[in-house]
Amino acid sequence: MTVVLFDVDGVFLSEERCFDVSALAVHELLYSPRYLNLDTYQFRTDYSDKEINEIRAETFSNDEVLDRFKQMGLNSNWDMLFVTFSIVYIELMKDAKLNVENVDIADIHSVGEMLGLQKANYAKVVDFLKADDYTKDTIYDALMAYARRNLGIEDAQAFEMSGPIWRIGQYKYQEWYLGSRDVKTSTGIEPEEADKPGFIHDEEWIVDPEDIRGMLNRLLEAGVEIGVATGRPRQETLIPFQQERLTDIFRDNRISTASEVLAAEAVDEVEVSLAKPHPYSYLWSLYAHDVNRFKDAVDQNNISDDLIFIIGDSVADYYCAESIGSEFIATLTGLTGHAIIPRFEALGVEHMVDTVLGVEEIILKSHHS
Repeated sequence: MTVVLFDVDGVFLSEERCFDVSALAVHELLYSPRYLNLDTYQFRTDYSDKEINEIRAETFSNDEVLDRFKQMGLNSNWDMLFVTFSIVYIELMKDAKLNVENVDIADIHSVGEMLGLQKANYAKVVDFLKADDYTKDTIYDALMAYARRNLGIEDAQAFEMSGPIWRIGQYKYQEWYLGSRDVKTSTGIEPEEADKPGFIHDEEWIVDPEDIRGMLNRLLEAGVEIGVATGRPRQETLIPFQQERLTDIFRDNRISTASEVLAAEAVDEVEVSLAKPHPYSYLWSLYAHDVNRFKDAVDQNNISDDLIFIIGDSVADYYCAESIGSEFIATLTGLTGHAIIPRFEALGVEHMVDTVLGVEEIILKSHHS
């Protein structure tokens, strides 16, 4: 049997709004009166597209930060905004010469009251990312070492992956993306801001959803199994899929999201990050959420005899495919577009397509051979 597993952002849906939301979450942590409350901006929840573009350009240094994250295989918007904010936050405390040895750094509001007049230095994020050839597996330890070195502290647990600052950033992302009305459904937490409309209602499809449905139905008619493995939470995946009737095509147990990854990471015996480039989400969709295959998915064991294709736009997706012996097809519709071609060529990627619609011919040719 042939099984095709699709990433979502950069494949079906544009990543642009996700990156916008990541920037807005960092911006809020820096300028909201609830958090650091820097005086440079008057925080609001209703920005024009022009203002959002300006905030993103400043926060991510004209997307250089995002590109560097992608190149190292860091694919989670929650992680990207966390590392970005953390570096800026550490530099603010350092510049203010704060003695934070006995301060709860995770209490961002209280630290903000200690800062005085400070200005966020986003260039420091680029400097940090240029300092070494970080990978998804090394950047978090490097961040904690950076905090210890620059703040003169021994305990940097506030900057741990999935630690208290990470969770605050994750919540802010969800509030911006889902909107004030729906954020509690995803997080269990009441909205802090009452009037965020939610960017999920402003999704951009890379190609016409009607064309996507046609391609997927033809694959199914040919006997190909299809699934999804995405870094989006489940709710953020299903809402646009439901709007375009893709949930009628994908079986529920072939859809794996960040929600399933977080649930798996909470299992006692799991001691590693399962976010991409760990292939857990792809394997969990391959195994159709079979609890008997949970350990195999965690341990990166592909025990299937199926011909597997992974369709993704990022280096992280390639690493997932490589680790489980899957075929990989790159879509050139991610953050950097065709500029990523040399990177994929250096990795030995044979199949690259202008849009996801180009994968059908490649898959069916292999399927029928």
